[in-house]
Amino acid sequence: MAGRTRGSSPQRCPSCGAPLLVQLVGQVAAVQACVGLPAPDEPRPDEPRPYGPALAASTAHDLVWCLPRRPFGALRLRWTSGRHPPHCPHQHLTTHQCPPTRLF
Repeated sequence: MAGRTRGSSPQRCPSCGAPLLVQLVGQVAAVQACVGLPAPDEPRPDEPRPYGPALAASTAHDLVWCLPRRPFGALRLRWTSGRHPPHCPHQHLTTHQCPPTRLF
């Protein structure tokens, strides 16, 4: 179960259209993670996203995910915990939250 993706490429959020990575993360009891990805047309999709700012931006109900980008293979999210290295070189992403929309 670890790291299985739904589909071969990132998906789009049905509400806001943002690029998302949706995966089941875990081996015994998997959790479905849905994180926002930088858009592929942005100049730097591999921009650094340190653990500290991601942890500060998360809420008590969100998890922070570590995303190592390997030269070959699919994207795979990893759990973070209190023992996660503070200077980890990978990107750290939080659960996707759609931006607020104005109806009127």
